[in-house]
Amino acid sequence: MEQNKKIPVFWKSALADIEETASKVRKGNIRMIRSAGGRPVYFAQYGRKNDFRRTANLSSASGCGDIRCYADKTGPDIRPGLFLVGAMHGAEFEGTVALLNLINILETGRDFAGDDYPEWKNLDEWLNIYIIPCLNPDGRARVPFESVCGMSFEDFRYYAQGTWKDGSLAGWPDCKKVHPISDAAGHLGGYYNDDGINIMHDDFFSPMAEETRFLLDMADEYVPDATVLLHGGTNAPNMLLQPACVPMYFKEETRKIALSLQKRCQKHGMSTLVKDIEISDNMPPVKMNAVTAVTMKCGELCMTYESNQGLDRGELILTHEEIYKQHMLLFAEMIEYVRNLPERRAVKIAAAK
Repeated sequence: MEQNKKIPVFWKSALADIEETASKVRKGNIRMIRSAGGRPVYFAQYGRKNDFRRTANLSSASGCGDIRCYADKTGPDIRPGLFLVGAMHGAEFEGTVALLNLINILETGRDFAGDDYPEWKNLDEWLNIYIIPCLNPDGRARVPFESVCGMSFEDFRYYAQGTWKDGSLAGWPDCKKVHPISDAAGHLGGYYNDDGINIMHDDFFSPMAEETRFLLDMADEYVPDATVLLHGGTNAPNMLLQPACVPMYFKEETRKIALSLQKRCQKHGMSTLVKDIEISDNMPPVKMNAVTAVTMKCGELCMTYESNQGLDRGELILTHEEIYKQHMLLFAEMIEYVRNLPERRAVKIAAAK
């Protein structure tokens, strides 16, 4: 297809690219599980693992009113942590591209275009950074393209959410009305693993997909100060979505980050959309998803980042270079955010006493 004729050298998104990048990790450590379809899901860890002196799980620690029993982050030896997760939906792999480049930067100081990032090469000397380049390799395997830039909206829907039995497109959000979707699908799209599970909306209280369990287990083990789930939002403006079903503190933090990211992007001639804080008393709870699950698993901030995907649709059509650049600006913003967290955390702990 036309959209695949001019792929930049830094645009590495295929499962083979993920495996090759993971195989070259030396400064960091790699962990791996298998997806529903038996494909590897890689987790890259950089930095020094914190000793949180854990004596209780999050629920028990919060029940006794002392969160430090779960993760004591008050000591001078505690490093900030950032968790970045790509391709929870297999056709939304723009974040995967940026994350593979970030791994290469952490390893060599350069991205795949050969551009230097000297300030990021030694991030692991003070920052713990955790990366899952592609949480849903099953879904990614069903999208036979390196890029969806220039793709028609209808074609994207076919490869992203698939079809119903009658051949009609299972578009968003109706594709979420059946879960798991396998028995209702004609063509299984990249949204789902091979069991038809949309990981973003797995059942977080019952036996869940191994991919989902891996995400939550890593959040629980490493307790990152911030987690960003990297999604693609067709041709919507790039934005941090407001989390739902979480305490107001996390909503306010998300907005602070979004406003700061907006300023950072403006300096580079780029734009992002800042969402208002959502307050709702609706029942049942709206937008209960993996963002809520991560926050409730580790007690820390989790957000969704929606990226423009450069489809042939509407007025906002970003290039490969623009999509990549905005992800790198997001990473810079999140690194700065967790760098400044110790002061903010001290204030939060003092207020809780």
